[in-house]
Amino acid sequence: MQYKAIINGATAEVSFERTPAGIQAEISGRTYSLEVSAVKPGIFLLGWGSRSIEVSVMPEGDISMVTIAGHRIPVEIVDSRKSLQRTVRSSVRGGAAEIRSPMPGKIVRILMEEGATVAVGQGIAVMEAMKMQNEIKSAMAGKIGKVAVTEGETVQAGALIAVVEEIPESD
Repeated sequence: MQYKAIINGATAEVSFERTPAGIQAEISGRTYSLEVSAVKPGIFLLGWGSRSIEVSVMPEGDISMVTIAGHRIPVEIVDSRKSLQRTVRSSVRGGAAEIRSPMPGKIVRILMEEGATVAVGQGIAVMEAMKMQNEIKSAMAGKIGKVAVTEGETVQAGALIAVVEEIPESD
């Protein structure tokens, strides 16, 4: 099974295959052979070589918080069909895209002000999550219609960061 995932804010290609011993996982080109035991719902024991690793997976809406060795990592499995449908709907509805937080964190810097022109993939804000800074980028070219956060604000996963509006073509 192949997936696209957002792991701690970064996109990765992930695939899993069941084997007689457990699973064979490939994450962004790195292969892992793992023995898997379910300890209780949401908690697993992974055998990797001579190491045993306890992993807990707790769903929080569309995102799951995966805890490995005390480190909480937000993971979202992206369904490309749903993602495309969401993007198309948001673009068609009034020609605007809502830019939302991929994980809980703290807004450390606002890069674009309301009214500014933004390109696809251009940074709108910087968010700190799990001691890492992640740039929140625009999904479409347009004009910043609304910045919904302030520097220093703590946001939850899915919180509105900004609205990017389509710039109408002039005749």
